[in-house]
Amino acid sequence: MGIFGKNDGGIMDVIRCDEQDYLIWKWHPQGTTEQTSQRANAIRWGSSLRVRDGSAAVLVYPQPDGSSQEYIEGPFDKVIETDNFPVLASLVGVLYQGNSPFQAEIYFINKAGTIQVPFGVGPVNAFDGRYRDISIPTQVRGAINFRISDVGQFIKCHSLSGFNTEAFKEKIRAFLVGRVKSVVTNAAKDNGISLLQIEGKIPEIEGFVEKDLREKLFNEYGVELVSVNISDIEISKGSPEYKKLEKLTQGKGTLFAQGVVSAIGEIKSTIGGEKKLSDAERGDEPSAAQKVSNALGGLFGKKDKVAPPPIPTAGYYLAVDGKKKGPYDLSRFKKMMQDGEFNSESLIWKEGWENWVKAADVEELSSFFQSTIPPIPDSDK
Repeated sequence: MGIFGKNDGGIMDVIRCDEQDYLIWKWHPQGTTEQTSQRANAIRWGSSLRVRDGSAAVLVYPQPDGSSQEYIEGPFDKVIETDNFPVLASLVGVLYQGNSPFQAEIYFINKAGTIQVPFGVGPVNAFDGRYRDISIPTQVRGAINFRISDVGQFIKCHSLSGFNTEAFKEKIRAFLVGRVKSVVTNAAKDNGISLLQIEGKIPEIEGFVEKDLREKLFNEYGVELVSVNISDIEISKGSPEYKKLEKLTQGKGTLFAQGVVSAIGEIKSTIGGEKKLSDAERGDEPSAAQKVSNALGGLFGKKDKVAPPPIPTAGYYLAVDGKKKGPYDLSRFKKMMQDGEFNSESLIWKEGWENWVKAADVEELSSFFQSTIPPIPDSDK
């Protein structure tokens, strides 16, 4: 058992966390409080450390020039020994001379729990995707869920001494509000979305926010983003800019309708008034069919033949964290695969199916997951 075979004749501690609702919890021996300094941090030789599955214990050792720390992830239930705690083993001879007890602060971190932080943003001026100089006050409400998945990254970003969960959540909220403002300001403009339709684009806005937040939350706060849930997007329909955008959009529709009426009138006039002439009599005069084509071409702004649009593919729904997302087409799935958001084990469903199935079992998607490389031909043949 090494140097930890010694003890001071006192009762050995079982170091564990029995709290149910916590993010960070500092351990202290029975009969002491978290605020007690020396005794609360005195660890007896031979004490055992118990760490439940889904949690971790961080040991912080004070040193003259700062502190060192190491962590154990659960499940773990052993007597503290040098083999299990390499950082402590390297410090014992220098700082503690093998004496009992030794000084350390022990913190338990909840990895299994998910923390929710609600937010409200706005009004913030969001820019339209078509008329890019028009911005309309917009409000967004929702919540994010996050957890601690990488203990090493979390303790790299934070000092555990004096850690306060509520203060931490407020810090996350302030960061979140700033990022959501930035996303909402430019989301419609950057993605060709009309602000008149943005209230119905919640899944798309959720995706933009999630993409913006995920890496930043991990790098700056040491937490993993679990989900973004926007409950409401509200645009200021009474603002002058909204009325201006609405008028511009309606005006374009009115011009189109007028163009249709004019084209139909021209078609009727052409067909009704055309006489049956010989080729010599007609000369360069276009036929009725040509005139109809020209009228429609002028209406839609098309003078050359263009390829027909692609045939729409089936819409699939995707199960993400217990929620239905979508529908998505095949091209969207390909992009999601590149971003690591979709794989062969993902569960999907579409109208008419009785149950959710794995993506790899759907014939239309099976080619996505085939990566077999053909053999290289023999150069001698």
